[in-house]
Amino acid sequence: MNKLLFSLFIPLGFIYAGKAYSQPKASWLNKLELGMSVGPQFFLGDLGGGLGPGSKLLKDIDMEETRPSMGLYLNIHPLDWFSLRMGAQVGTISANDVHSPGISSNDIFRLNRNLHFRSGTQELYLATAFYPLQLIPSKAGSLLDNMLPYVVAGGGLFHFNPKAQDIDGSWVALQPLRLEGQGFAEYPQSRPYKLTQFYLNGGMGIKYYINASLYIGTEILYRKLFTDQVDNVSASSYIDPATFDTYLSAADAVRAKRLYYQGKFDLGGQAPHQTTLPRGNPQQADAFFSQTIHIGKRLFNQQDRRLKCPISY
Repeated sequence: MNKLLFSLFIPLGFIYAGKAYSQPKASWLNKLELGMSVGPQFFLGDLGGGLGPGSKLLKDIDMEETRPSMGLYLNIHPLDWFSLRMGAQVGTISANDVHSPGISSNDIFRLNRNLHFRSGTQELYLATAFYPLQLIPSKAGSLLDNMLPYVVAGGGLFHFNPKAQDIDGSWVALQPLRLEGQGFAEYPQSRPYKLTQFYLNGGMGIKYYINASLYIGTEILYRKLFTDQVDNVSASSYIDPATFDTYLSAADAVRAKRLYYQGKFDLGGQAPHQTTLPRGNPQQADAFFSQTIHIGKRLFNQQDRRLKCPISY
């Protein structure tokens, strides 16, 4: 995945380096913007979260697990009110049950479950953006002319690799340990998952042009994922730890037995798999979103800077 990111960054760098050369007005392919973004990412999944039952978006944010992200993107404007984006973004997401408030029954459950994870994220995506105010005539140089709200939607590939911290302080990749019996004959409902997957994204933002070519802005971008394993927690029950000995090496089996259950529940002398205690919720996929600050520059002829109907470049 990192090689894919470099394959995008390198050509964008050459485009930016060549911005001083004027381009023919006739081609919309010359109406380019190069930008970068930086800001926090927030995970929404089985682990951690806010007060009450797990939910979507802002209500379930665990602010203590806020992690950074940064990106690079290229916009192409075939029309004043419409653009195509090719983007790449890298960052980190994480969650920890120890931050659950411990007030409601669901918070107390998560606090006692005591699981955690972190993962790097790498994304490559294509998206479209719609600028509704570009369809409204405005006076050149006015606030309406320079401030452009927009909505954006698209899809692409993202890569993740959930890890947890072991007792020796090392961060251990969880997918190879198959903590929920992924691929074990005894648990046919628990299937192996891939670390690179397709996703959809969507969000909104606003740009403000400081001058003829330079702009700043902010954007919220939500990722709809099609996996519940970003935090490596999904199954509605725990597995028999003895099965680790069958499918894993001796060293991995010992480590898996330490990490698959770290709960503080009173199980009445039973093992976790002998109870009805759930490990996760397989009914809802994971998600994450970012809130980033953007800075960008138009690479085309600055005299053709206005993205305003009915005037064209």
